[in-house]
Amino acid sequence: MTRIAVIGGGTMGATFIRAVTDAGLVAAADLTVCEIVAERREWLTQEFDGLSVTAAQSEAVDGSDAVYLSVKPQDLGSLSDASGTDSRLLISILAGSTIAEVQRSTGARRIVRAMPNTPAQIGRGFTAWTATESVTADDRRLVGSLLDTMGEQLYVPDESTIDKITAVSGSGPAYVFLIIEAMINAAVQVGLRPDDARRMVLQTVIGSAEFAAQSGQHPAALRDMVTSPGGTTAAGLRVLEQRAVRAALIDAVAAAHQRAEELGSS
Repeated sequence: MTRIAVIGGGTMGATFIRAVTDAGLVAAADLTVCEIVAERREWLTQEFDGLSVTAAQSEAVDGSDAVYLSVKPQDLGSLSDASGTDSRLLISILAGSTIAEVQRSTGARRIVRAMPNTPAQIGRGFTAWTATESVTADDRRLVGSLLDTMGEQLYVPDESTIDKITAVSGSGPAYVFLIIEAMINAAVQVGLRPDDARRMVLQTVIGSAEFAAQSGQHPAALRDMVTSPGGTTAAGLRVLEQRAVRAALIDAVAAAHQRAEELGSS
């Protein structure tokens, strides 16, 4: 069995724990979490039966085969005193922290940099990851299996691709949430009840995404299926194009990519 130390028991750390244990890939007894906030340690102990929780990094790392690093990027430097980190497989999900930065702070050579997104919390996420040359084939198979439990995962050969993917799948949920919020507001404005508006908008978005995934057709073809000449959808789409919604989304991804590169080089 693989023994894993989870450094940081916040939302994404707990997401990882829940995903791998629910999938039966790793037993809670083979996980040790380092969490410095006492109230959070208590919650983790109550939430996951058999899970070991500690405030000491060295205690979590000792005896582990791999380390899942899910602290805040500004806390990366605190890992320098964690005994044995340099000899473990280290999986970092620190946004904006490059492999070089993680290596300088921890001394580790077998480093995986991964970028999961928010839907990983319900097992429907997308995680892109890359690895140093020191990460073995067995390590990569393990990482792929672990990340699969949170949704879909994609290995990319170079770290620069992570910044591009961050701008799309990492930041993407926020773009979708904004669209959902606007559609609910619009539904209420035309006279629908807020509860009904929320329900129908969410199902419309979920259903459309699943239909697009299963159909295999280009989004433009699917859009044409919904759009009758001179109909209601055509009228709505005309306004979206006039307001440059498509261009705004493209510019948003470009801005997010630029910011990801800036954070990585700062």
